[in-house]
Amino acid sequence: MKILIQLTVVLLLFASCKTGDSVAKAEAAKQTKALVENSDYEITLDWARPLQSAEMVSLGNSNLLPFESRSGRINIVGSSSHVTKKGDSVSVYLPYFGTRQMAPKFINNNDVAIQFDGIPKDYKLTYNEKKGISEVNFKIKEGSEKYNVYLAITPAKRATVRVYSSQRTMISYTGLIDALVEEEVDPGL
Repeated sequence: MKILIQLTVVLLLFASCKTGDSVAKAEAAKQTKALVENSDYEITLDWARPLQSAEMVSLGNSNLLPFESRSGRINIVGSSSHVTKKGDSVSVYLPYFGTRQMAPKFINNNDVAIQFDGIPKDYKLTYNEKKGISEVNFKIKEGSEKYNVYLAITPAKRATVRVYSSQRTMISYTGLIDALVEEEVDPGL
């Protein structure tokens, strides 16, 4: 009988912990959803995940990738990579690793990264209630290149960014989202 009581107490403790976890996760999902819906935000990225190709495997074997990187997961911490939404505008700078399918007419340093600023077309925000994930889709054009961008933000504020380009192979990135904080300018300067 004593064992049965102890077992019941343990099961009740596990059940209450599970309930507490789901309540905390639901609250975190609600806060993240509100951040994406109602605020300006910035996603700071730390890993690039290019599609595996012969070129990427060759690059990985050449030991030219950053520390702790391999052909399918490249460390981009410190590269100023970001996805920023401010009002109706989106600003993106993402270092690109992969295969360019179509070369631009004139290659300069700006053509290496995925980089654009502007008002996106078809900006759509959805919320996956079952998973607690906020999803953003939008399209934007920079020069002759067109981008379809997909963002998935978890309750833990982890973000996945997938970029589909008209001229490059798909690449995804992972990082963290946070509210965009305006820097105050000292009027005395």
